[in-house]
Amino acid sequence: MELDNITAGDAAYPGDSFDQVTHEEKDKGPSQVMVNLEQVVEQEKMKELQGQKIGASDKTVPKQESGKKNRKRGRRVDADQDGDKSKKKKQVQRPNYFVSIPITNAQISSVVAEVQESVLEREPRLSKAMIPIPTLHLTLLVAYLADQEQVDLAAAALAQVGPSLARLLEGAELVLPLSGIAHFRNEVVFVALREGAHAGVLRKLADSVHACFEERGLLDGHARGFEPHLTIMKLSRAPKLRSQGIKRVDSSLYSNYASRFFGEQVVERLDLCSMLKKKQRDGYYHTEASLQLGGRRGSEPDEAELKKVSKRLVEDAIYRAVQQYKQETLQNGGAGQPPGDAAK
Repeated sequence: MELDNITAGDAAYPGDSFDQVTHEEKDKGPSQVMVNLEQVVEQEKMKELQGQKIGASDKTVPKQESGKKNRKRGRRVDADQDGDKSKKKKQVQRPNYFVSIPITNAQISSVVAEVQESVLEREPRLSKAMIPIPTLHLTLLVAYLADQEQVDLAAAALAQVGPSLARLLEGAELVLPLSGIAHFRNEVVFVALREGAHAGVLRKLADSVHACFEERGLLDGHARGFEPHLTIMKLSRAPKLRSQGIKRVDSSLYSNYASRFFGEQVVERLDLCSMLKKKQRDGYYHTEASLQLGGRRGSEPDEAELKKVSKRLVEDAIYRAVQQYKQETLQNGGAGQPPGDAAK
């Protein structure tokens, strides 16, 4: 037998070793025995080579499994990342509802209108940043309500907080004196609430409403500290102002009213309002539900009074526009005719 003709199959039998040189082989000639020994050696080498190949192939299996595990881990990481993204998306949902105390005192509305007019005389570009008079309110909390079911749940929560607020007020009216003007980063201008016992009661009232909404899971990601204020100007209402170079409301525009007393607002009711739905006929936000807390004082306004204030604002704005037009045309050598009166 030639050594070159021995294959891996010839060395694959179990138990092949040097012990396979039998007594019969010992009786053969030395040359024959040497041939047999060389065959056995060659078989052992072949077995060793085959074993290395098998071992190598065995070692590759864990690597493949490891790769699969890594891929699985990768999928799990991707899934976790997707989960994190969905959580972030859930957290950044902008609020679309709020609970408010509406301003029903005509004196407050009138002074706010006066402030707005004064500011617009000096900076007309801020007109779209002004809060419409019929929508004036103090915000107790904001929330994102995903569907009508959550809106109904919020309405039920507002109704349920009624008894606890009645105990808090003990039959007395909660009167809020509004005085002076302040701002948040010169981007939001508001009328401030005077400090006093009423401020503590108002905060307790807000806490009660907040707790009732939170128990029903309606405030996810929208829990904020309560800072009572009556917003009268807000730059975010007019985003184009930034491109016109107006990034702040100059406090000098309303400095004459920094210590002005605006009036007292009785907390008559709490409203659950939509930020996005069409406003009501009286100009106030679409109201899903209300909780009545007190009666209207005789000196406080009705709907007709609020409309009168709004009408005066419009008339004053038109008058200012006409006067400005006349002044500009006179400076340019024109006849000073108001818009619409020019010769055809």
